[in-house]
Amino acid sequence: MTSKEPKSLYKYLGFSDRMVEQLYHGKVYFADPGTFNDPLDCRPVVVAGSQSTDELQLLLKLMVLRRVEKETAASLKRLRLRGEKLEIHRAKLGNSEVNEAIRGIEYYITDPDIRDPAAYFKQALLNLIQDEVKKTHATGVLCLSEKVDSPLMWSHYGQQHRGVCIEYDASKLASSSIRRVVYGGDRQISADCLLKWIEGGDLISQHEVERASLLTKSSEWRYEKEWRLLGPIGLVRSPAPIKSVTFGMNCPSAIAESIMSMFGGEKSAVKFWKIMEPNSNFRLKRKRVYFDDSMKPIHYSYSEMFDDLDTLLVESSLDFHPQPTSTP
Repeated sequence: MTSKEPKSLYKYLGFSDRMVEQLYHGKVYFADPGTFNDPLDCRPVVVAGSQSTDELQLLLKLMVLRRVEKETAASLKRLRLRGEKLEIHRAKLGNSEVNEAIRGIEYYITDPDIRDPAAYFKQALLNLIQDEVKKTHATGVLCLSEKVDSPLMWSHYGQQHRGVCIEYDASKLASSSIRRVVYGGDRQISADCLLKWIEGGDLISQHEVERASLLTKSSEWRYEKEWRLLGPIGLVRSPAPIKSVTFGMNCPSAIAESIMSMFGGEKSAVKFWKIMEPNSNFRLKRKRVYFDDSMKPIHYSYSEMFDDLDTLLVESSLDFHPQPTSTP
């Protein structure tokens, strides 16, 4: 890792079955960007630049063929198609999809209310290419933060301090796998950049596409100081070990004790902290907490932990209205 990359990264979590499963099995959840609470997140805008309509059609065709190749890999393998037959079949599928989309555009430009059919056709192509960019980068995102003491994130993602904040050892992550979010950047991608990436595998162009598609957010979110990892959508084994767990100010003691017990109690290598209520300002601080003999170790099975969690969830949610969470 370079000196600019953090040694620790944090994930805020509210109470849920998924939270317990992540801690119990050492997993993390790569979220679908479509569930993010910012609808502009992971939504790039493609612009034509100097590209002609014919060049845009070529780009669309290449992107569709690339996607079809990935989507049909398993099914075509079962058909035992190989070599030239395989490529011909893929090309037919891709060309059929592109031609159908273009025929749809050509149908709509016959509408007499469209004053500039050429401009309409070009913009419609750009919209299709834009959709293909999103389909190409249909990947899961693990959102992490540099901060453990953000009042806003504790409120939004830590279930109003009822949840936890997990510290991961970012030094164990490959430097190429972790990417810093750019705030206030441009979501635009030029068609020329896309063509260089699709045709020649240009790495600079690829990084630019990833930046605009997955790593750019409004400057309003700058307080999150977010870093992202990309991977398949769903629960997977954590790529970095847990260093500590911080409990929110309102985290039920039964949950805190259960989590500490789950990690081995006083023998745990994982450290435990609790956010303390500030005296006169709004600056959050945390204090080390320890599992000792005064606590009753709760030796739950995994299923029993879920049963107990369900009870606590009902009790703690009586006055809580959850918000969508998908970022740190």
